[in-house]
Amino acid sequence: MLIGRFAGAGALALTMMSTAVLAQDATDWNGFYAGIYGGYGLDMDGSSISTVGPATLDLGGGDVLTGSLATETGRINGIHGGVVGGYNYQRDRLVLGLEAGFGLGAFGKTNSTVAALSMTDGVNTATIDYTDTTSFNIDWLTTLQGRMGFTQDNWLFYLKGGVVMANGSVSSNSRLTLADPGGLLGLPGIDLPSSSTANQLLIGPAFGFGAEAMVTEAVSISAEYSFIGLPALEAPAGGLGLGLGGLFGGGGGSHDAAMHQVKAGINYHF
Repeated sequence: MLIGRFAGAGALALTMMSTAVLAQDATDWNGFYAGIYGGYGLDMDGSSISTVGPATLDLGGGDVLTGSLATETGRINGIHGGVVGGYNYQRDRLVLGLEAGFGLGAFGKTNSTVAALSMTDGVNTATIDYTDTTSFNIDWLTTLQGRMGFTQDNWLFYLKGGVVMANGSVSSNSRLTLADPGGLLGLPGIDLPSSSTANQLLIGPAFGFGAEAMVTEAVSISAEYSFIGLPALEAPAGGLGLGLGGLFGGGGGSHDAAMHQVKAGINYHF
């Protein structure tokens, strides 16, 4: 009987110790945190290069017309980084939170157009050349997103969603030239440069998913995917260059600023 009592007491003590160890080992995600991240961004547009010509048209009487057109569109394709801060509330395995972030990176692309037209009578030649380069850039972006996740051991698996706000800038430079040194067309020479710049505040949705692991009592590492749903960034209106660039499909116009992001981060939990 005495042995049985001691055995029962020992079993109860072991059970209490095991429960205490499990409670002590359980990861606590409650509270504020702050961290840094780095990653890679890629926009929704695809880059492309298109060329036409040079094509030649015989006008008769010795006059020959030659023309060519080349357009190129780039895409956001580069690294980025930033800082985040937020707060988690945990109830059992469910974790709810709010997170704000600020980022900078290689969020730029360039579109260009080059067009050339020439006419010759075999002796004299007249040329018309047009070039246009339009650069788009997301100077910075900030996000405010809610998070919802579930814990497993020292891991937190989560979804997130909210709003993103960014500053977009556009600059365009173009030049139209006409040279007729022999008087073939009877027109004066022209050298017409054009430039313009603009800044726009862009607002759109942001959402994603990720996983975070607590590696010490206060430090966690994370990996996540985010979709940044910024609207199109428009080239500024006005100017001969912008009009011709949009007509030819190269410089000018607009580009979709929405992008995919993958990133890794490290957070400190207070």
